Amino acid sequence: MAAAVADPMTSTWRRSTALRWAVAAEWTKLWSLRSTWYLLLGALTLTGLIASATGVLTHDPGASPADSAVVAELNGTCLVLAAVAMLSVTGEYATGSATTAFLCVPGRARLLAAKSLTLGAVTFAAGLGCALVGVVCGALSLDRSTFRLSHVTGQVLAIGVHAALVSLLTLGLAAVVRRSAGTVTALFGLLFLIPVGLDVLPGGEVAADLLPAGASEALLLGGNGTYGRYGALLALTLWAVASLAAALTTVRRRDV
Repeated sequence: MAAAVADPMTSTWRRSTALRWAVAAEWTKLWSLRSTWYLLLGALTLTGLIASATGVLTHDPGASPADSAVVAELNGTCLVLAAVAMLSVTGEYATGSATTAFLCVPGRARLLAAKSLTLGAVTFAAGLGCALVGVVCGALSLDRSTFRLSHVTGQVLAIGVHAALVSLLTLGLAAVVRRSAGTVTALFGLLFLIPVGLDVLPGGEVAADLLPAGASEALLLGGNGTYGRYGALLALTLWAVASLAAALTTVRRRDV
């Protein structure tokens, strides 16, 4: 009886330990890449430039410093952070190290979970850092503004969550496509091309609001014509989960 009870506990402990080791390996690999450091620095720099330019061009006394950070996130910062997730996958396929990764972590689900946890945490933290830079630059460049701590805090957290979810969406696409050019094309289509095409169709605006681009705007701007901020969070989360589910199905069916 004791052995029967101990076996499931031992199995669970082994799985959790294996996942921790896989996360540690992914963490080490991510920070050993120079592209990670370059992209994170580029995201901070881009956020500062866009937020400063937005502040200079804004003359609304009711504007918040966080609004400049939101503009930066929607117009480039999230894509730079998503590139961190993309290169962590496509870089391994390009160099052939994906084979080594699958040999070291035979469980495809465990490997994908480790990548998701690592990149989700990193891009969330990076998103928060970029948001704070955007708020500071916005405050310095706005000639008149209204600072509300609750609003700014909410926007900063929304930017961090948005950066993480878009990066997880990109991670799933990269695992399916395996090439940087193809992943960029797929992501660009989801975020820009398809919404533009739907806008010209009757009733296409509602469909466009359900896409990642519409959910991103609703999450960061407080809502759109279809749903509010919490609905947008749910929609964007479902897109990220669907992308990772497609990635898991694909990597399980392939040798590498």
